[in-house]
Amino acid sequence: MNFDLRLYWALFLRRLPVMALFVLIGVAGGIIAAFKLPETYETSARLLVEAPQIPDNMVVSTVQTGATEQLDIIEQRLLTRANLIDIANRFRVFPDIRQMEPDAVVSKMRSSTRIRRSAGREQATLMTISFSSHSGRIAADVVNEYVTLVLQENARF
Repeated sequence: MNFDLRLYWALFLRRLPVMALFVLIGVAGGIIAAFKLPETYETSARLLVEAPQIPDNMVVSTVQTGATEQLDIIEQRLLTRANLIDIANRFRVFPDIRQMEPDAVVSKMRSSTRIRRSAGREQATLMTISFSSHSGRIAADVVNEYVTLVLQENARF
């Protein structure tokens, strides 16, 4: 047993320079990648979706939609081409937005936007809206605008 430990220790010491070289190459590659990659900021907002608080006997709705259907409609209206282009132009989301084609703006806005919903039995329905950008201020402004649009759409329902 003692002989095996000395053998493995000798092998470890013999290969230590090669292992150290690979570790240094990996660390150097990681540091170079960290400095070369662009900065990215992401902001998110979480919305709690509740059932209407007005009793049914006081106001009878002509259209009955569930929370998930309502969120589907709001999400589709939020991500319309007109809304995305308007938000991108208003907050100058992309540095070269004036030279970009509208389809490219819409595509980049949709790829930078994430909308997640979570719901379950006996749980509240949550909607999380996130946006990634090269600037923290722009990311926050866009998410705030998304939340404002969602609240406006929700008030229409």
